[in-house]
Amino acid sequence: MLIAGIIAILQQQLGLYERILECEKGKKALIMKNDVVQLNVLTQKEKLLTAQADELETKRLLSTAKYFKEIGFRNRSGILSDLIKSVNQPEEKQALMSLSNELTDILQELKHYNDINQQLIQQSLDYINFSISLMVEDPSEDVVYQHPMNQAGANKQRAWFDSRA
Repeated sequence: MLIAGIIAILQQQLGLYERILECEKGKKALIMKNDVVQLNVLTQKEKLLTAQADELETKRLLSTAKYFKEIGFRNRSGILSDLIKSVNQPEEKQALMSLSNELTDILQELKHYNDINQQLIQQSLDYINFSISLMVEDPSEDVVYQHPMNQAGANKQRAWFDSRA
């Protein structure tokens, strides 16, 4: 039956999401160690896993649409909750509900780690920008406000780093 195939696809998706989650956890440590080479390797692995997850999601949506067509429902989306509502067999319904809960939990955890990694990367970029701005600034410049007209004739020294390049 089609439901057994959909359950198998959902189990495969769950396994893929668990592997993606491990990549996200690994990325956090690599970002904190500033290991760009290993971070790139892990990102490429995650990219492949995500492509596989997309393929499985397409398969699941097609199987769900085929199931709905088989039971006579029209214009149903591929939403898992709609599928669960339409299943009459208690074992299949329980398996779908369990997988739905597990998928929801792992996707929330993935989002959490993704948000943390984005924050860490943003902090790293902010630090880099701050460091560059320290090198670009002219140390002989006065740090207090001066009227722009008073600065026009002043002789300025060149900074170490030409930001116009």
